Amino acid sequence: MGPSTSRWKKRLIVAAAVLALLIGGGYAALVVAFPPERIAALAGDQVSARTGRDFRIDGKLSWRVLPRIAVVADRLVLGNAPWGSRKEMARVQRAAFELELWPLLQGDIRVGSVELDGVDLLLEVDRNGEGNWVFSRPAQGGSGSSGESPDSRSFELDVLRLRDAVIGYRDARNPGAQRTLALNKLDLDRDASGSRIDAQWTLRKQDWRASGQLGTIAALLADTGEWPFDLELTTSGARIVAKGQLLRGSTPPAARLSLDARVDKPSALAPWLDAADRVPLPLELKSAIAASGDSVRADPLTLSAAGQALAGRATWRGGDPWRLDASLKAGTIDLANVLPGGAAGGSGAATSGAGAGPLFGDDKLPFDDLPKAIAKVDLRIDQLRLPDLPPLSALTAKLVLEPGVLRVDPLAFGVAGGKAQGGFTLRAGAVPKLELKADASGMSAEVLAQAAGRSQVGGGRVQLGAALAMSGSTPRALAAGANGDLLVSVKDMTLAEGALPIGSNLLPRLLQIVQPERGAAKTTTVECAVARLPLKNGVATVDRSIAAETSDLTFSASGRIDLRDQTLELAIRPGTRKALGVNPAQLASLVVAKGPIRDPKLTLDAKGAANLALAIGAAAATGGWSALASGLAGPAPDPHPCVYALTGVEAKAPATPAGSKPAPKQPAAGPEELRKLLRGIFK
Repeated sequence: MGPSTSRWKKRLIVAAAVLALLIGGGYAALVVAFPPERIAALAGDQVSARTGRDFRIDGKLSWRVLPRIAVVADRLVLGNAPWGSRKEMARVQRAAFELELWPLLQGDIRVGSVELDGVDLLLEVDRNGEGNWVFSRPAQGGSGSSGESPDSRSFELDVLRLRDAVIGYRDARNPGAQRTLALNKLDLDRDASGSRIDAQWTLRKQDWRASGQLGTIAALLADTGEWPFDLELTTSGARIVAKGQLLRGSTPPAARLSLDARVDKPSALAPWLDAADRVPLPLELKSAIAASGDSVRADPLTLSAAGQALAGRATWRGGDPWRLDASLKAGTIDLANVLPGGAAGGSGAATSGAGAGPLFGDDKLPFDDLPKAIAKVDLRIDQLRLPDLPPLSALTAKLVLEPGVLRVDPLAFGVAGGKAQGGFTLRAGAVPKLELKADASGMSAEVLAQAAGRSQVGGGRVQLGAALAMSGSTPRALAAGANGDLLVSVKDMTLAEGALPIGSNLLPRLLQIVQPERGAAKTTTVECAVARLPLKNGVATVDRSIAAETSDLTFSASGRIDLRDQTLELAIRPGTRKALGVNPAQLASLVVAKGPIRDPKLTLDAKGAANLALAIGAAAATGGWSALASGLAGPAPDPHPCVYALTGVEAKAPATPAGSKPAPKQPAAGPEELRKLLRGIFK
């Protein structure tokens, strides 16, 4: 080892010793000039001046010289707003503040970076919508030797490190909305554009991460001008991008931003929704938002579920109840892509045939509760596609929600070449109540049947009318409690076998049993068919309000349809529309349809016919065989039963031309003829 090397070693040792002495001396001088008590007092005065809140350090306070000058404090407390639910807004177990030396030597605290561990922060909103994070304006001429007001002093952070924080949220207007967030980390690093943020937290057992760019801390605390933010929030299966500005100094607090949110997995919604797995995905929301106080306006607004999009605008106002006003429109919406199970559960039920199950099921409807809100929504959809129905066109609806009540009125749309209009009112509760009104005309029976998977219907125009009041929490209960009137009629339709949705080949079977010599005709021309059902507690008493007229025959039915047990019991009386050249004894005069509504049985049953004879005017006196025989041999049925079924008024018989002779009366059948007739019918 040469002399030069030895000299360098000695110099390094001397330099290190001098540096150590300087650091030690500086530390000693710093502690002497600024003892912990003075630092605590300075910090307390300046934080209080800037926030208008009490600030104190309850634990020990010490200096750290390396790598930079810093003060380390335990158990820091920041006071809450006077109306807060607890005395402290924030409690910090441990904090380290890097200080700028020159301002410190002048008696001012300028913080370069902050490290916080074990933070307990409570954010609150009072009944007027003001947050406890809104501090009172600092008093002019606050503490500090510079003579500047605290407002004019720079408060800037190069670095903020936050670890193991618990952030609570409480809203005095909605006590049930209290939330707790576990913030694992928050890093803020100053750069040329402001502050770069990286945060991770857990809310409702769901892990989130935020990254992006913010404005400076000084600009945020200054409470003037626009404070920019550009954030991306992500969790498993969801992503939210928000870019905009906080409008500092505004009263109430306000913000403008663009929002782009997307949800791809049910797991992202599971902490917030009970049936997240039934929500159609992906969900997307895009909007330009203006928020002020407890009011949020989204204009324009686009909502999309499983590719089905609505666009428009909406305004939401907080409170109890909260309020929503919206106007939305869409091009084409296909509910097969939105409803649970898609379209698979639709057409299969229509084509499965009679006896495939009850007409009304026992699945509980989501009517027992409604949001406690006031909402008005105007909706327009150019085309709405539903399972088992033809597309609805030019649908318009006005939805009005009030606490416990939902009204959709008016509701109008085009369907199957016709038009429909109406509305409904739903009153939620333990036993929901539903009021329904509808009026539709000009609908194509062929198009409706094809949409339901039936190709045996040709032509036809359908009219529908309903004015019903129902109560119950399942479809079966609603039907069983129905009161009001239901009308369905159709004109100028052709039917092949198996066409009717009620029963299996009902009309062809009826034709065959009434007119045996008809043979195996495959098609029936229906000039009109009417079903007018006056319902009381789910039971319709039918007095010739079900009728049909074909090219050959007429039918009129009386009896009972019971929606409670989903059965019917009808006596059907046929008549001829033209001279068929058959013996009247070969034409059955009474047919009983009895059994489940989906698949009733057709029989020529003496007992059943006698029990229902009075309802259709077949018996003139007491019941029994003689009364039934008198009815069978009595006058011919109404030649136009559809008129009475539709209106309740008898059709006028055509006037007899002048000079013509009245048709000879049919002689009453004698005992022997009656016995032959009965044997032919009830054999």
